[in-house]
Amino acid sequence: MVKSVAVVVGSYLLSIVLVFATDPLLSRIFPGDFVRGRVPSDTSLMASTALFVIVSIFCAWLCARFAPGRVARHVLWFFILGEVMGIAVTIPNWSKGWPHWYWLSWLLTWSVSCWIGLMLARRRDVVAA
Repeated sequence: MVKSVAVVVGSYLLSIVLVFATDPLLSRIFPGDFVRGRVPSDTSLMASTALFVIVSIFCAWLCARFAPGRVARHVLWFFILGEVMGIAVTIPNWSKGWPHWYWLSWLLTWSVSCWIGLMLARRRDVVAA
């Protein structure tokens, strides 16, 4: 039980760290866009979302890879944790001037990313067998 919780929570915390780690890269690619108090351009927000999807797929795969059993259930809890936290972040930021598509895209792509990460982990198991 402890290992299961550690895998799910650890994978989620890693996703947070990796998403924040993409900020310097995005700031270099889009200079002046990611400045405090300013809403970035749509192009930079799309790039941010693309990096978020890549990180999400990787962390869902990692969660599935290290799950001690019932891989799908671990990824489901990873998904639920991410959606709850995503909604918790979206609600206070909804009226701060950022485009609504940005917040919604992160919530919607999270589920697809988790599914893809799970499928990649299962594919690896099938190929290894």
